[in-house]
Amino acid sequence: MKKFLLMTMAIVAMNVAAQEIGTKPFTVRYIDEDKLYQQYVVAQQYVELQNKLKNDFQKAQQKKSKEIETFYNQVQNKYKKNLYKTQKAFEADQKKLEQMQEKAQKDMEAMQKSMEVQLNNEQMKLANEIDLFLADYAVKNDYDAILRKEAAMFINPKWDVTDEVAEGLNARYNAANAPATVVDPAVTGEPKVEEKGAADITKEVPKIEDAPSE
Repeated sequence: MKKFLLMTMAIVAMNVAAQEIGTKPFTVRYIDEDKLYQQYVVAQQYVELQNKLKNDFQKAQQKKSKEIETFYNQVQNKYKKNLYKTQKAFEADQKKLEQMQEKAQKDMEAMQKSMEVQLNNEQMKLANEIDLFLADYAVKNDYDAILRKEAAMFINPKWDVTDEVAEGLNARYNAANAPATVVDPAVTGEPKVEEKGAADITKEVPKIEDAPSE
């Protein structure tokens, strides 16, 4: 609350100073970050990746749990039916069960850490792309500041530029990821290479009956 009041006072002071020296008022716009993430294609891809990694983790966890449970039941059945010939054989299976549990725990911890690193990297890339775009957008539109709606108690909805920012971000993404254009040789004036059809190719291969006999 204190930070917001200080920010508001600073903006008011800048506007007053600007009016006193005859320059333009301090212009501020804002974005709704939640709405921006819903509209920006890269943010949507991040959410999809997040859901995929979460599902992969759950599936891997269920698979390992099933394997451990299956082996545990096998040990229990063998023990109840007196199928262990020696105490050493029983202890060996018990040790194997413990090793399976330890390995499963380590594997899941490593997988979770890998997921967190991947998501953190993608989130940083996403945030960086948005910040870079907003910097260019603010300069082109002569805005002095672009705030996040979530950081303020109230901002007049007429200063919301979320839709325009999302549109610009998507346009930049589409331009960067557009497929390469195939140039027609007829347009460039280069001689067109004639392709042989299936019928032309078969003419070059001798028929079985025409092949020389040994």
